[in-house]
Amino acid sequence: MLTSLRILNVSNNVFYKSFPGKITLGMAQLEVLDVYNNNFSGSLPTEIVNLKNLKHVHLGGNFFSGTIPEEYSEILSLEYLGLNGNALSGKIPSSLSKLKNLKSLCVGYFNHYEGIIPPEFGSLVNLELLDMASCNLNGEIPATLGQLTRLHSLFLQVNNLTGFIPPELSGLISLKSLDLSINNLTGEIPESFSDLKSIELINLFQNKLHGPIPEFVGDFPNLEVFQVWGNNFTFELPQNLGRNGKLKILDVSINHLTGLVPRDLCKGGELQILILMNNFFLGSLPQEIGQCKSLLKIRIMSNMFTGTIPAGIFNLPLVTLVELSNNFFSGELPPEISGDALGLLSVTNNRITGKIPPAIGNLKNLQTLSLDMNRLSGEIPEEICRLKSLAKINFRANNISGEIPASIIHCTSLTSIDFSQNSLSGGIPKEISRLKDLSFLDLSRNQLTGQVPGEIGYMTSLTSLNLSCNNLFGRIPSVGQFLAFNGSSFLGNPNLCSARNDTCSFGGHGHGGSFSTSKLIITVIALVTALLLIVVTVYRLRKKRLHNSRAWKLTAFQRLDFKAEDVLECLKEENIIGKGGAGTVYRGSMPEGIDHVAIKQLVVGRGSGRNDHGFSAEIQTLGSRVRIHAESGREK
Repeated sequence: MLTSLRILNVSNNVFYKSFPGKITLGMAQLEVLDVYNNNFSGSLPTEIVNLKNLKHVHLGGNFFSGTIPEEYSEILSLEYLGLNGNALSGKIPSSLSKLKNLKSLCVGYFNHYEGIIPPEFGSLVNLELLDMASCNLNGEIPATLGQLTRLHSLFLQVNNLTGFIPPELSGLISLKSLDLSINNLTGEIPESFSDLKSIELINLFQNKLHGPIPEFVGDFPNLEVFQVWGNNFTFELPQNLGRNGKLKILDVSINHLTGLVPRDLCKGGELQILILMNNFFLGSLPQEIGQCKSLLKIRIMSNMFTGTIPAGIFNLPLVTLVELSNNFFSGELPPEISGDALGLLSVTNNRITGKIPPAIGNLKNLQTLSLDMNRLSGEIPEEICRLKSLAKINFRANNISGEIPASIIHCTSLTSIDFSQNSLSGGIPKEISRLKDLSFLDLSRNQLTGQVPGEIGYMTSLTSLNLSCNNLFGRIPSVGQFLAFNGSSFLGNPNLCSARNDTCSFGGHGHGGSFSTSKLIITVIALVTALLLIVVTVYRLRKKRLHNSRAWKLTAFQRLDFKAEDVLECLKEENIIGKGGAGTVYRGSMPEGIDHVAIKQLVVGRGSGRNDHGFSAEIQTLGSRVRIHAESGREK
């Protein structure tokens, strides 16, 4: 009944289980069998080898497993064999090289083969498409593939291929697309590749290639895509690159390239993707880049560019992403900015000066604005608050002053704000709590004053808050999200007080007055205590001196036979024989028969002692009289 059927196409359905190969047994005229993108599983059908007119077999996009049947090499009429996107394993049969009429061989993607690319495939002289990408192949690229003079596409990306790129591939004179990316290839781009005059796409990214990018790359008349990122290429880009007027995608990032950027990259007005990041490019960015209206993405961060940024970059109508960070750009941002499609603008870590242009408010689709780590000054323009799509804004580490505009609440999509390390003043606008999607807020290292708005505590989306190193005062609210933030969020605000700490130290205004009072009281108490200690010490020292000065001391001028106690016994009222300004004289008698002794008690004033000159004089007088009396007594 189906003996005359030429085309059986059940692609893009949800058929499952094993493919019923027996249904094809009576289809002697069948030329096309297409079951692509279903859920078939099990082994590949072998019944189809009996269909002698079969030209197109597409079994890809299913869950077929097992090995590729050797029998498929018997379908000599076959021009297209698609087995890609299955779960096949084992080795790719070299016998498939018998399919001399084969024009397209697609066996990659999600299959997991063992072994190498069969060198015998070099005999498939009619082959136009060879797609063996992402299927776990290893070994070297067979030089025999260079014999496929009709081949226009060679896709061997995402495998484990090693060794050099065979110079023999220059024999692929019809080649338009070459993708050897994401392998372990080494060596340089072969000089013989200059013969690939038809080439349109070259993908060599994520290998271990080195050396210079050959000058002839800029001579390819039809080159549209050149992606060699993630290698070890050195020296300069060919200055004629893009001069063919057809270049659309250039990605040479993450290499060791240096020198100037070619001026003709967008000569034909076709350039869409320009990625030069993580190299050592020097000098100014060509002004022609700012005039390339076809550009969609510009990523040139982490180089050594200098000079001013071409003003036209900020007005390109189609560009969605501009990343200029980590360079040495200087000068000011242009006053005119109107890129309607721009979604991300990053000028981080350059030397940009001047004010933030109010015209940034014209970037209606802007989602990320990063101007951090520059030398910008002035205030935050109110116009930025018109950006309804803005999700992330970063002005960190500049010299921006003035207050945080309360109108920032109109940026209703904000999820991240970083205004840290500037000179912002005034208070934190409580309106910021109305940003319902805000998860990151860093206002640290500014000159902000006032109290922390309690409304921030009700921002359930806020997971990171940093208000440290400002002049905030008062008590930190103890509601909502504030209970989740640790003390580091508020460090460096000496006048802030944590509600969890009854002895917290804060001053300034409001509640802070209690800190000033407490501090004053503590200081006064300390001073009074110190004074009391001094007074007590002085008092004790004087008392000790007075005690020492009033203590009895017997001064003998000659040998005596009595003691001080004998003298004290005579100091009685009934023994007084005279009084004077210097003291009182007593009559006494001593032991050992000594009678009629005169004893004088000297009056010593408070504070007198060894340094009392009157006392000393009296002693000298008494001493001389004793000597005279003693001498007279000896004569008698």
